[in-house]
Amino acid sequence: MIRLFVQLVVALIPVYIFAIGICISTVAFADILSKWSYSNWIASMLLGVLVLAVVEGVIFRLWLLPKWAQALSERFYGGTYFPADDPVASLAQSIIDQHCGERAPELEKLVLSDSTRTRGWMELARVAEIELKDSQKAAEYMLTGARKVPHKEDAAMLMWRAVTLLRKDGASRPRAEEIRHELIQRYPKTTYGRLAAESSDIRD
Repeated sequence: MIRLFVQLVVALIPVYIFAIGICISTVAFADILSKWSYSNWIASMLLGVLVLAVVEGVIFRLWLLPKWAQALSERFYGGTYFPADDPVASLAQSIIDQHCGERAPELEKLVLSDSTRTRGWMELARVAEIELKDSQKAAEYMLTGARKVPHKEDAAMLMWRAVTLLRKDGASRPRAEEIRHELIQRYPKTTYGRLAAESSDIRD
């Protein structure tokens, strides 16, 4: 939320500048009219509004809206879109389809380049589980991601996925319970925090 507010404030800087310009021109209106006709002053204001609209349009279209769209996708869907649309998802799918686990470090490097993306850690864990057959490593990736992502719900979701993954291996169930209790303590009010509190090692 704070990041969104900061982005919006930055995007509206041209509006602030224009508003200050309007205030100054209003204060000095009498002096301006002594040099310009009223129609020229109105024309200059309209031109300023047009330039402002173009500048804000470019800022919102090329910078703000793509960031908001990505944030919403990550927040609600974990980045659920076609793999070809995303370098991380595309590489992860390629590694699995072509059985080239040796490229996993390449994927890890790509994920670390933008470590706040929930989708990246999910894809990295998927490759570790499916292609490398290493559920422990997959769980650790998700736990690392939980420390990197900015939203509590996403962090809780990654921790819960680590729990469910480790519960599949009898030897790892104690570790799964340890993570479950940590999840309850850290994110008790999140959806997955409540799910963890309602769950138990015996039931699952």
